Amino acid sequence: MKAVLEKVEVKDEGSIAAFNFNRDRFDAPWHFHPEIELTYILESKGMRYVGNSIEIFTPGDLVLLGSNLPHCWVNDDRHGSRASSLVIQWPAIIFNNIPEFQQIMRLQREAERGLKFTSESYPDIVGAMKAMISESPIKRYISLIEMLESLSIAPKTYLAGASYTSDLSTDTNNKIDQVQSFVANHYHEKIKLLDVASVVNMSEQSFSRFFSKVMNRPFFVFLNEYRVHLASRLLLETDLQVAEIGYKCGYESLPFFYTQFKKFKTYKPLEFRKMYRKI
Repeated sequence: MKAVLEKVEVKDEGSIAAFNFNRDRFDAPWHFHPEIELTYILESKGMRYVGNSIEIFTPGDLVLLGSNLPHCWVNDDRHGSRASSLVIQWPAIIFNNIPEFQQIMRLQREAERGLKFTSESYPDIVGAMKAMISESPIKRYISLIEMLESLSIAPKTYLAGASYTSDLSTDTNNKIDQVQSFVANHYHEKIKLLDVASVVNMSEQSFSRFFSKVMNRPFFVFLNEYRVHLASRLLLETDLQVAEIGYKCGYESLPFFYTQFKKFKTYKPLEFRKMYRKI
């Protein structure tokens, strides 16, 4: 599977694309496009990759992605639900050199690292995104202005780290895509550095330097982060024992599982389950 420059298509004479993605799964690979993108997840669960960020996505997930920021959504195949999302895409230049849009332009610059909004931030955004799909080009433009003005003052968190810099070369993106696929298919097994380095035809030393540079973290930190995210889902969505969850997620040592879980989630596994099941 090869990362690609995605061409965003607009079906009418406008410059803003608005649509409801609805398929069996999110099938876009690790990709990027010049257009800025706002995505709201209606249905499906899995892992969201944005720049050097890796996080779980669930229904209600709202993110804003800047121009040429690599990203993809990978479904969790344990869930049989369809992949459905609302997507708005537009070229950044439609707000250029207009003083009244300074706040929106600042939001677009912040989105170069990807932004995630809390559910309290967008009570009216989802309805507006749905309405934009059938609006005329001029009404769609007005709706986008109102939406971005609201999001510009809403609570938000960055996705990619502050030191993230994008390398858009096909070779780099292809390698990262291969690593993501390998981890998704083998996270429950014992993974050696040689195993994953071989997938991208690199030596262990070269792969370690490459991955740390692109993702701003060593490979095994990335792997533990991935496993802990999966473990947190199992803690909240199943009644499996903590030990069984640790083993299912690829941990051979329970003390190490506990250590890594607390590192990424602040709480111990049982504390995490008790706290978030109350919410």
